[in-house]
Amino acid sequence: MPKSFQIRLPESEQAKLCDRIEQDFLTDKATHQRWAERCRSWMQRWEARVNPPAAGDEGKPNHTVPLVQWQTINKIARDMQALLGDEAAITARATGPSDARKVHKIGCYMTSRVFDQMEIVNPLSIFEFRRVLNGHSVAYRPWYRREYDTLQQGRIKRVCDYEGPGFFPEEPDNIMVPPERGVTSIQEFSHVIRRVRYTVDDLQRGDGTLFQGTSDPEFVRQLIAWAKTGDIANDYTLVGMDPVRTERERSEGVDYDYYVLGRRGIWVWEWYGAWRPLKKNKRDAEIDDLERRLPYEADWVIRYIPGMRRVIGCQDLLELYPKMRKRRPFVESTLLKDGTYRPKGFGALLEDLEDDTTNNSRLFTAAGELSVWPVIFFKPGGGFNQKTIKLEPGTAIPTEDPTSVNVVKITPNLEYSTVRQQDLLAIAERVTGITDQSMGRSIERPNAPRTATGQLALIEEGNIRAYLDSTILREDMEQIITDIWELDCDLAPRTEPGIFFRTTEQQANGLFDVKGGGAYMTPKEFGGKYDFRLKFATSVYARQAKKQELLAFYQIAMQNPMVATNPKAAWTLLNRVAIEFGINDFETIVPAPPDLDSPKTPDQEWNDMLEGEPDVQVNPQDNDDLHIVKHNGQINDAVSDPDRDSHDSKAITQMQQHILNHEQQKRTKAYMQALTQMLVERMQAQQGGQPALPPGQPGLQPGMPPGMPMGQPGAMPPMGPGMNPLQAAGDIPPGPQHVGALGPQAHDGMM
Repeated sequence: MPKSFQIRLPESEQAKLCDRIEQDFLTDKATHQRWAERCRSWMQRWEARVNPPAAGDEGKPNHTVPLVQWQTINKIARDMQALLGDEAAITARATGPSDARKVHKIGCYMTSRVFDQMEIVNPLSIFEFRRVLNGHSVAYRPWYRREYDTLQQGRIKRVCDYEGPGFFPEEPDNIMVPPERGVTSIQEFSHVIRRVRYTVDDLQRGDGTLFQGTSDPEFVRQLIAWAKTGDIANDYTLVGMDPVRTERERSEGVDYDYYVLGRRGIWVWEWYGAWRPLKKNKRDAEIDDLERRLPYEADWVIRYIPGMRRVIGCQDLLELYPKMRKRRPFVESTLLKDGTYRPKGFGALLEDLEDDTTNNSRLFTAAGELSVWPVIFFKPGGGFNQKTIKLEPGTAIPTEDPTSVNVVKITPNLEYSTVRQQDLLAIAERVTGITDQSMGRSIERPNAPRTATGQLALIEEGNIRAYLDSTILREDMEQIITDIWELDCDLAPRTEPGIFFRTTEQQANGLFDVKGGGAYMTPKEFGGKYDFRLKFATSVYARQAKKQELLAFYQIAMQNPMVATNPKAAWTLLNRVAIEFGINDFETIVPAPPDLDSPKTPDQEWNDMLEGEPDVQVNPQDNDDLHIVKHNGQINDAVSDPDRDSHDSKAITQMQQHILNHEQQKRTKAYMQALTQMLVERMQAQQGGQPALPPGQPGLQPGMPPGMPMGQPGAMPPMGPGMNPLQAAGDIPPGPQHVGALGPQAHDGMM
């Protein structure tokens, strides 16, 4: 964060804020505990952990069917492959015409910023896991500065490793919101409390950016003494407030509660809410005293140490993020959109089905054990002692009365349990959309479709559900990417040459300069407004299908004379085929042929000028009237745009000259058409035996066509050496440069 913007508060105001924060915490606590407890139960199902058996049931089957576990893993695998697989990228769309020429560079920058610089892959995996399991996930998204110590010439120097947007997934235990109806976004709640644990060093090194007064030596000693009391002491709210964290730590096999003393950790509350500030030079006032306070509430963030009742930071979010729409530094995503703040996840969707499949599986196991281990009926006085005799193959058991022993062989019918289990799994797949076949496994259930048409129908239904989930995920991710872009626009350092990001010349595609394996985002380029789209990765099966389709199209296209006679088109298609086969250096093996003299559309010419192309020539094949009309409209739109910059003004001037060139070419074509018509008439007259000159007309000058006598209106002037008739007319200046304007074909046809 570039500046601290710490607000100094009098002690009386701090006391009122402490009361307000603790009151809000107590209001949120009951709702938060119910939600956290549900998340704990889903975490237990994710870990497939069973409760200890009741007394007397130790020998009964006690396993669990990990339905929530495997469906969650499959869902995360599908989503992460789409987000982070091959060809996944971020694209930008301009919201204004002046930003259209920079969309490709902005897209390349955001792709590098999010995936390379922010290293979002691992945090995004945690974020996606909580989204799938719980149905809702929140991440802390501040402007973040990562520093570390280095040793230079015997001195410790602290250097910055990264500065930019951060992305830190939050556990359900850490985010507390009030029980307010109709709220579906964390930005809309009256307040939000984030519980976070800092070390004493973190509090000391705030440097006024996040905290105030924490570097005071006396306060540091108090922090050290407070940290040694342990977590439960320095945050009395931890009792019963961390069920999810406790359940997760249980699977790690580490007893965190044992190691309490000397942890050197301080729990801090970050309270985001509305507070009416005091007027200038006012030291104290009641909370709603409009005489001594400002008329409107401000959106503040207060950092507060519970137990110590100490405010260690107060900042105005409007000053921290002056240009952002969503100033609370949080992003969130949900599995479904059903109008609630916390919709159902896989834990809630599958918990009842997992209980049924587990009970059915245990019944199946018990029935199987009955068929393996026989039931024995014996006469008590017959001498058989079941406590000392273990049934093993080939064991001879002595008894006084063998006839009193009766072995009953039970043959249970397991077909019901099998069909029931398959039915439960089918229900789970219908609920989640994660089928065996969609994950690359064969379906072996009795009611599975046996025909190719049935299999394709099942795959198509799975694709529809996957499309729904992917659409929701993409929309949420695009909003997160937009927040990251707005953070950069608001707080990125405004120093030349700008922020470096990695990209290749192939990714740049010639639309911006690439040097040293990357490019720079200049401060001016951060002023644009864009909508961002997340391009999902292409799966292995989709790539194979696309490869086959491209090969078929290539064979058809090469049989068409329009492509076969066009070297540029044939090379482009072959290069695309090579890229699909993983040959990315085809251009270095077979260089691209030169571009043909093909005409451009009016929009292409205007875009070239906006992108700074210095020489945009008219083409003899252009429809001049259409180009002139289109270009005049483009100039009018650009002139009426209030956001145009100096670069657009240069493009307008260049386009005005381009329109004059079209006017000149239009007159030239008219002269050429008239000249060609006269030459045709003269040749027809000579072939018909008629005199070359119509009677009654004066003689022509050497090289003049008939019908253009000297001294009459519209007659052509005499031509000098090396001049064509159009140059002689005075409309086209002499010289070789006109050949390029008309094109060599026009001159060859004329001469």
